[in-house]
Amino acid sequence: MLEIASGILSLGKSPSSFGQSLALIITFGGIGVIANGLIVYIVAQVFLERRQNQARIAEYDAAHKK
Repeated sequence: MLEIASGILSLGKSPSSFGQSLALIITFGGIGVIANGLIVYIVAQVFLERRQNQARIAEYDAAHKK
């Protein structure tokens, strides 16, 4: 995996310690960005569903008010 990342960065077949560090930073930074994006998406979906549920409850209460 590091060889692929170092190859993309033109660091040659035996990457330096800087190249390995940079590849690791890019790899784990990318994973962090993806994970945070998924978390934000999930939280947004939860809030939207809660809003829909509250609207549905309000409609039900209004229709069945005695």
